Amino acid sequence: MRVGASMATDPQQPQSDADRVNELAARVDLVGAAIAKHEDTLAELRELVKGLAPDNAGPGYTPIPTRRWHDDLAGQERADAIERLQDWVCCVYEPVYGHLAAGLGPCWPEHPLALVVLDHMSETWGVLYARPARTQRILSAQLEFLLRYVPAAAEMLRAETRGCVRHMRRRAAP
Repeated sequence: MRVGASMATDPQQPQSDADRVNELAARVDLVGAAIAKHEDTLAELRELVKGLAPDNAGPGYTPIPTRRWHDDLAGQERADAIERLQDWVCCVYEPVYGHLAAGLGPCWPEHPLALVVLDHMSETWGVLYARPARTQRILSAQLEFLLRYVPAAAEMLRAETRGCVRHMRRRAAP
């Protein structure tokens, strides 16, 4: 019989049930030891990676609850929500996004679509930019927001609020 070969591979010697169980138990032990070693290695790698990469799950911006612009947001609650958006438009959207933001008409607070779009943009912006550090994943998301979402949203806002006849008539009336 070859060294290291199982008795089951030698047709000359039949293997008893007890021998087969013992051999399988030994194999299970070997597999278990290999798995434990891999788990230890994975734990070491996790600790190493934690030390190298900043933890972006820590203190960062937590989005506010979804605004229900379409049905139950009224009165002071609505005014407060619009004021929050106005702050974001004045402090972030207009100064940062330049010509894209210039298409936003002054009547945007009166347009439900504009409220929804600006609400989403401001909350997404907060999640992406109001954090102490950024990973490669966040950096990629920031670039996608800048190149894909902001231009599309800016175009929707421009189309919704520029040349708004209803609001232009109201502003022109004495």
